[in-house]
Amino acid sequence: MTVESFIQQNIAGYEAGNFTLPFNVDQQTIPAHTIITDYNKIEDKIMLLQEGVVQVSTLKGEEEKILEFVFAGEFFAAYTSFVLQQPSDVQVVALTSCTISVIQRENFIRANATALVSAHLNLHIANQLFLSRARREKDFLTLSAEERYNVLLEKDPEVVKRLPGNKIARYLGIQAESLSRIRKALIP
Repeated sequence: MTVESFIQQNIAGYEAGNFTLPFNVDQQTIPAHTIITDYNKIEDKIMLLQEGVVQVSTLKGEEEKILEFVFAGEFFAAYTSFVLQQPSDVQVVALTSCTISVIQRENFIRANATALVSAHLNLHIANQLFLSRARREKDFLTLSAEERYNVLLEKDPEVVKRLPGNKIARYLGIQAESLSRIRKALIP
């Protein structure tokens, strides 16, 4: 999915494709296990994942806490750093080989001031990231680990084949042994 097709499919009024992007979009292929944005770096880009899986994580002491997985068709960044232009407290990593569309922050901010399509995209991205985080917080408060695992499977059924179990367990906030029990209970 390109940025143009994302806009056509997700933002009302642009279905016919009667717009021109007011910023440059670079296409990049990122090898698996590449750090896209490291801790303490200031995020200078917003990205659309076309293919692959990306992890956004933070540290609690020495322990990695996985905040979210990003799947194809979703925008991502070290978003707080992107907005506030402060050093990032998260790390963004390509878990698999990824194809991404990259929009430089400076160009995006400039375009938001002059082009309605850019301002609409900016609002859509902010809403997407907020709702994703709010859903995840709500799920942690209201769902069991097994239910959270099922939500992850519904979002991307292939995730269990592409990601190591320890990553999935950390994302769910459980030990690898608990994930193993959940998986065994789901096998008919």
